Formats: sequence, structure tokens, C-alpha cells
Amino acid sequence: MNELQKSIAVLYKSKGREELTEKEFVFSASMDLRWFSPKEAQKLMEAGLSGGHLARKNGSLVPTFDYVGVTVPVDYKPPKAALEEGAKKNTDLFTEIVERIVKTKSVPKREVVSRVNKAQEMLGIDIEPAALLVASSYGLPLESAHLQRAESAVLGRDAVK
Repeated sequence: MNELQKSIAVLYKSKGREELTEKEFVFSASMDLRWFSPKEAQKLMEAGLSGGHLARKNGSLVPTFDYVGVTVPVDYKPPKAALEEGAKKNTDLFTEIVERIVKTKSVPKREVVSRVNKAQEMLGIDIEPAALLVASSYGLPLESAHLQRAESAVLGRDAVK
């Protein structure tokens, strides 16, 4: 379990709820727990989303892992490195999937990108789900973390519109 997951677990356990709004998440990490500045707490939330540890659901944020079973010391305070963990893990999902197809199936990158673009255009969907469909068509298994990241990316864009 990495520091980012521990941080999220402690935050949700301290609030005693399974869902938090973005404002509640940031306020809790900065003011309630006094871990970070509000700006850094925002980075923690973004790292959780991009790392696949948080997902958006009905306008709220929910952990994508079993945070209840996570055990941490009572005086736990996450290191600043927790803010970077999600960003390190999160290369663009589209790029990650394309690279995985190219690497495992020895297919030219141009061909894979072309197929993703066609799927996106034909189905009228976002790039991440299109990339997942193309990966599936190549016989690659879809991991739940990829599905959650795609969902989070799509819902995040929808929330901005």
C-alpha cells in the first residue's frame, strides 16, 4: 500500500463516509487534518484521481480500493511525496494503452492510433474508452484500474462542461 492510498484511507475513515465532495476532500486534508495547504490538498485529490485510487460518482469522490481495512498509525501524516505518486503512475491513459498494444502485439503505433481514432469517431465516444475497445479487440485483458481511470477521465470532463 503506497502513501497516497494510506492518505486517502485515513481521510475517508476520519470523515466516516464513503463519499466526499471535492470541497470536503480538500477541506478535510488541509483544515481538518492539517496535512497540507489547500493547494497541496487539491494536488492530493488530483493524484488520487489520476492514480486510479479515487473515482467520481454522482458528483462525489469515492475510493476505488478497500480503504476500511487499511491500518495506519494514529498520528499518521503523509509525506509530500504522496502528492507526486499519482502523477508518476499516471501517464496519459490513451498513451499507456497504445504503448501496451504496440509492445505486446508488435503492431505499428500509427495503426493502433488510427484504429482508436476510428472507433472514437464512429461511436462518438471519448478517447480513453475508444482505446480500451481497441485493446480489447487485440485480445488484451482490460484491468479494472484502466476502466476506473477511463471513467474518471470521462466524468471529469463532463463535470467541467
